[in-house]
Amino acid sequence: MNKHRLFEIICVVFLAVFIALISSGDSYSDKTVDEVCEALSAEIDFDSLISMDKNEITEEFDIDLSLADSFLYYASDAVMNVEEVLIIKLKEDARSDQIKEKIKERVTDKQLLFEGYAPEQSDLLKNYILCEENGFILYAVTDEWADLLTLFTAYV
Repeated sequence: MNKHRLFEIICVVFLAVFIALISSGDSYSDKTVDEVCEALSAEIDFDSLISMDKNEITEEFDIDLSLADSFLYYASDAVMNVEEVLIIKLKEDARSDQIKEKIKERVTDKQLLFEGYAPEQSDLLKNYILCEENGFILYAVTDEWADLLTLFTAYV
C-alpha cells in the first residue's frame, strides 16, 4: 500500500469522526422561555391572548409539568377563539414524547368539538403547530403559523 492511499484513508476516517462529533453536539438551548416569547411577540401579534397559569395548562392539556424547566401559555378567554400559544422548555434530560402526545390528544378533541358548527375554528385547529427544537416545545394555533414557526426555529 502506498503512502498516498494510507494518507487518504486516514483523512477519511478523521473526517468521519469529526462529522460525528459535530453532529452529536449538545443541542439544548441556553435561551429562556421569556426570551423566546419576547422574540416571537415582537413579530407576531399576541394582543388578543392572555397569559394563563400552570393550573390552566394542567387542566387543558393534562401535561406532567415536572418534565418542564419553564413554560408560558397564552390563550383567549373567549369560547369561540381557538388561538393559543404554549411554549415549554424541557429539563435538559427530559423526553418530549409524553408532552407532545398529550397536546395532540387535546387538539384532536378540540377539532371534534368545533368540526360540526365552527368551520373557521376547525380549519385553524387543523393547521396547528407542534414542533420541538433545542429543548423547546412550541404548540400554537394561529393564522400566522408560518411566520411563528420560522421565527421560533431561527431563535431557539
